[in-house]
Amino acid sequence: MADLNKFHRSKERITEVLNYLTMSGDDDHPSNLYLNTLQQSIQIIDDKIEELKNKQMAEN
Repeated sequence: MADLNKFHRSKERITEVLNYLTMSGDDDHPSNLYLNTLQQSIQIIDDKIEELKNKQMAEN
């Protein structure tokens, strides 16, 4: 369960950074690449959360 909480906290932090950068309105190439990386990171964390939930359910 601790791992799941860590994933959720990490996702929240990354989402906060993504939202801040999105709201700042900078529309240049380097920031777009960074935004894409953050979005990919969030997707990876979502996938890992789902894997962990499935694993925990299988163990019970």
